[in-house]
Amino acid sequence: MRQREKSRVRRGYLVLIGGAEDRTGRKEVLRRTVELNNARTVSIIPSASRQAPDLARQYARAFRSLGLRTVHTLDIRRRWEADRDRHAECVAGSDLVFFTGGDQVRLVRLLWGSRVIEETRRALRRGATVAGSSAGAAAASDPMLYDGQLKGLHKGRVRHSRGFGFIRGITIDTHFVHRNRIGRLAQFLVSSRNDRGIGLSEDTAMIIGPGGIGEVVGRGTVIVLNSQKLRFSDYKSKALDEPISLEGLQLGLLSAGIRFNTRRWSVVKS
Repeated sequence: MRQREKSRVRRGYLVLIGGAEDRTGRKEVLRRTVELNNARTVSIIPSASRQAPDLARQYARAFRSLGLRTVHTLDIRRRWEADRDRHAECVAGSDLVFFTGGDQVRLVRLLWGSRVIEETRRALRRGATVAGSSAGAAAASDPMLYDGQLKGLHKGRVRHSRGFGFIRGITIDTHFVHRNRIGRLAQFLVSSRNDRGIGLSEDTAMIIGPGGIGEVVGRGTVIVLNSQKLRFSDYKSKALDEPISLEGLQLGLLSAGIRFNTRRWSVVKS
């Protein structure tokens, strides 16, 4: 049993990006992602996007400019393609697995339970880096959040479904500041089984190491929310589509360079 548990320990890095990261200039977020394990081979999975070929080409150019020698594009558009030998072998041989933005519901529907996802889990355990931008970051959590952007504090407008579960007990939201998504993540945290959330600004990432220590990278802010010590919520008493109220939600604002313990839910002081 102990040997099996040890084999499931994550040795690699998980990079959660808020979307719209720089791909043509200094590429700070992507550069740090590559440098984590000195990656030389990447598998790009653009399946969340309906403009997958164009998006994949953008990332391929960016990663080649950062020195990656081998760039695989896994243009998976149908469920059965996620079980192809070639796709699974590409992931198995990559130092970096990268999920692009788009629609996280589409992404999970296409890939859930596939060989590609199983190989991605193995990649994390052997020490590879797994990264996701926008939808790719949102899908890393389980449950996964979607919808409710415009009326996040109206009961029932926020939806969730299963995600890949690369990170447990924490729900990820993206484009957090630019699209004013604090309401939907707050509602989710008082209405579902997760009580901790991370909101990622654009061109900003939380890099989470094997020990659960995260570091903020990029131009924006990472917002961490915790509803464990909530003092008031009328969520249960409200009817569907009525606005809810809550008080006592813990909130933290983290800028570039800050390290955060995702297990103890506190800033790591230097």
